Amino acid sequence: RAGAAMRSSRVWFALLLLGLLAFAAADEAEKEEDDDTDVAYGEEAEDGVLGESEFAQTITLFPDFPDKSFTQGEFIDVLCGFTNTGDKSFNITLIKGSLNSPFDYRMHIQNFSDYSPYTEIKKGDQGTLFYRFYPDPNLEPRDYILTLLVDYIDADKEEYRTVIFNSTVEVVESQSALDTRTLFGRFLTVSFLGLLGFVGFQLFKRVTKKKGRAANEASNKAVRGNDEWLDGVELPKGDAQRSNSGKKKRT
Repeated sequence: RAGAAMRSSRVWFALLLLGLLAFAAADEAEKEEDDDTDVAYGEEAEDGVLGESEFAQTITLFPDFPDKSFTQGEFIDVLCGFTNTGDKSFNITLIKGSLNSPFDYRMHIQNFSDYSPYTEIKKGDQGTLFYRFYPDPNLEPRDYILTLLVDYIDADKEEYRTVIFNSTVEVVESQSALDTRTLFGRFLTVSFLGLLGFVGFQLFKRVTKKKGRAANEASNKAVRGNDEWLDGVELPKGDAQRSNSGKKKRT
C-alpha cells in the first residue's frame, strides 16, 4: 500500500509539473522577446561557463520535502519539468548538484553524483527529469546553498547548461542521530552520577575509619592512665589472701 501511495504521489507531482510548464509556456509566448537581454545563450560566456538556451524552460519540485528542509543521511528526490519551446530537439546529457557554503559560494561542502539520463525533449514538447542526491549523514545541521544543473545539447550539437535550482535549503538532523545523542547523553549522566557516588562512598569510608581509629587510641590511653597509679605499689598480704579466697569461693 505504501509503495502504491508513493507511486500515485509521484504521478500526481509529474502531472502538476506538466500543468505548470504548460502555463509557463503559454505565458512566455505572450511576452515579446528582448534582443538585448543580459543572459548568455548558446555559446560559452566570457568566464567559460556554458549558457542556457532561450528555448528551455524548467521548474523544479521536491515531492517529499516541499519545505526544502532536508534530513541528513536520507535520499532526496527531485522532479524537474523541462519544456522545449524551440524548433530543435534537446538531448539531456547530464544532471548534477552540489551543496555550497552560504557564506562563500565558492566553497563546495558536498558534490553529488552525476546522472546522465540521455533523455530527448523534442521541439515543442515537455518532459519530466528525475534526479536523486544524498546529503552526507555527517553534515552539520544548518543552512546551505543547493545548486542543481542540467546540461543538454540541441540537434546541431550546440551545448547548453541551465541552473534548475540555486537557493538556500536547510539540512536538519536525522531522528536516529537525535536518538543516539540522547542515549549517549543519558549514559554520560548516569556514569557521572555513579562516579560521584563511588568517590563519595570512598571518602565517607575513609573518614569513618579515621574516626574509629582515633576513638580506639583514646580508649587505650584512658585504660593505661587508670593503671598507672598501681605501678610500684605492693598490696597487703591480707588483702591479697582475701582476694585469692574470694576467687576460690567463686570457683
